[in-house]
Amino acid sequence: GMVAQARQRLAVLERPFDLVLADVQSLPFPDRSFDAVIANFMLYHVPDRPRALAEIHRVLAAGGRLFAMTNGSRHMREFKELVDRVAPGLVRDGESGFSLENGPPQLAPWFDDVRLERYPDTLVVTEAEPLLAYVRSYAAGLTGDHEEALRQQIQLELDRHGAYTITKDSGMIRAVKR
Repeated sequence: GMVAQARQRLAVLERPFDLVLADVQSLPFPDRSFDAVIANFMLYHVPDRPRALAEIHRVLAAGGRLFAMTNGSRHMREFKELVDRVAPGLVRDGESGFSLENGPPQLAPWFDDVRLERYPDTLVVTEAEPLLAYVRSYAAGLTGDHEEALRQQIQLELDRHGAYTITKDSGMIRAVKR
């Protein structure tokens, strides 16, 4: 879906683009092919991250840059706590495999000048349904009872405060190939 959407958006430009669906752990490109690699909120999904970082390093030209966007440990903390009160264990908790906190040390063996830039932000929610839809999108164990209890908890917060404010903790880790 992301490739199809990119293809559609890029069609209006006056130059061709090659879009390739590939596994970051085994990239189908020659060594030193790129000046930059962008990894948007995906490195925490990669099973063999050292292998993926080796591949990114391999395809970057000397002085090439990696821009890795990811979340921090405080990302959506209030919402995770709310869901956990209603359905303990439903929300994955614990440290992400690649986060703002642990990402820079993972990049250090491969890259120089590793820098973290946080993007402080909040999500202000004024309706319960979008949050419920978000939970439905990833929580296979969500029962009807959980959903109703969660709807009530969210509505209680909205009634008390007029909106439900959730911390967003994301950012970018920039790194330069040695």
